[in-house]
Amino acid sequence: MFGVILISLFAIYIFHQFYWRRMNLPPGPMPLPLIGNLNILDINGIDTQLLQLKKQYGNVFTLWIPTPAIVVGGLQQLQTIFTKNGDNVAGRPYSFIMDEIFMGPYGIVYGHDSFWKSQRKFVLHVLRDFGVGKPILEDAIQIQAADVCNYFKSLNGKPISVKKVLVTCVGNIIYQLIFGTTIPLDSTLIHEKEQLAVNASAAFRHPFVLLVTLFPFLKNFRFLAGKTYHDSIECSVAFANFFKNHIKEHRETINYEGEPRDYTDAFLIEQRKQNPTLKDEGEWSDKQLIGALSDLFGAGIETTATTLEMFIYYMIHNPDIQKKIQEEIDRVIGKDKIIRMADQPKLPYFNACLQEVQRLAVVIPMNLLHRTTKSITFDGYVIPKDTIIIPQFEMVHKDEKEFPDPWKFNPARFLDAKNNFVKDDRVTPFSVGKRACVGEALARMELFIFAATFFQRFEFHAEDPKKLPPFEFHYTLVKNIKIFNCRIIERK
Repeated sequence: MFGVILISLFAIYIFHQFYWRRMNLPPGPMPLPLIGNLNILDINGIDTQLLQLKKQYGNVFTLWIPTPAIVVGGLQQLQTIFTKNGDNVAGRPYSFIMDEIFMGPYGIVYGHDSFWKSQRKFVLHVLRDFGVGKPILEDAIQIQAADVCNYFKSLNGKPISVKKVLVTCVGNIIYQLIFGTTIPLDSTLIHEKEQLAVNASAAFRHPFVLLVTLFPFLKNFRFLAGKTYHDSIECSVAFANFFKNHIKEHRETINYEGEPRDYTDAFLIEQRKQNPTLKDEGEWSDKQLIGALSDLFGAGIETTATTLEMFIYYMIHNPDIQKKIQEEIDRVIGKDKIIRMADQPKLPYFNACLQEVQRLAVVIPMNLLHRTTKSITFDGYVIPKDTIIIPQFEMVHKDEKEFPDPWKFNPARFLDAKNNFVKDDRVTPFSVGKRACVGEALARMELFIFAATFFQRFEFHAEDPKKLPPFEFHYTLVKNIKIFNCRIIERK
């Protein structure tokens, strides 16, 4: 009798898991009990896997990780879900790992449902006040670009990996915005702190996180997680302490009645008005400031530096295209003039190349997860409240119907019959919708001024002309091309 009951309960469970829960959701691979589809997913190559699943299941499909997540990878479907359901898909999923690494749902990227909108507005306001989109920030970027050019010149053709110097020069712009200062180009500080963020993020991929997701009570048994997990948590603590120290220094030197020196000052001035008792939780707590600084520092540096590195990588592989870029810059601007944002509309071929880099070199292997804040009807399906949505823009970037021969580097696809640049809304490196990247305007300034200045002044070649850098990646916070050396030759 007891056996019959067990078999019946198991049959009900199987029916519920493998038929009832799936029948109103988009198609997808069959999930296994408890773990869903996690057995077939590999974080080191998840972007390639999602492209393959799109071929099998279409533009919208369901992955169980282990709860259902709706992957959206078609142009029309992405436009629909972010225009018709923008507010309804602007939530973020929450996991205990956020408490471990971020001290809770704080910051800009994964900010709490109750205040992420107002904090996003505050960040955008402060960034504009400190020059994003204005000539004053152009000057700061040009100073960093000049420092990098001097460094490149000093190498005299000696082969190097450019990633560290790109992280520092991009990082200095963020550093100046959030802390009001910069560091020497040969300093390793920014790279070291960025590495803390990378190491901390490894906790998201640890098996212990999956176990706690399946069995929440296990979070009370952290000793089961092992050394690798605890090392990641230690890195997250060290990363947070880096910002705590800067906040402490700012509190000791700030003039609350004067103009803010940087983002940290601006937050502390508003914090004094909104949270004078310095409560430990809430929108104007130190936790929110640390979260925002972490987001601006972590996300604002690595993505831009990696895109610049990929630009150089593609130019090494396409020297004829690199030469055309340089000829256009020489013709329109000259070899010695400082490049400004006002020059960008005059460089259609350069802009086409940059947009092609952003189409091909998608540096985020899987886009940030969204969560439905209410039940929605989408693409003929009823998606329940609190369902994870994965908007995978790379699926559009690599779609043969949208971009013929999608793996080929071809800037001509963004030029019209008269060789004018055509901005293509299908290329979305900064996401779209309510949660689009707050640093988009800054990143666009950095990418243009840094890249155009570098190609104006230098040629980039493979270390060995007979052996080009391989098309291989490793995955951390972003999708990185494997480290390669190049020779940087000053143009005469």
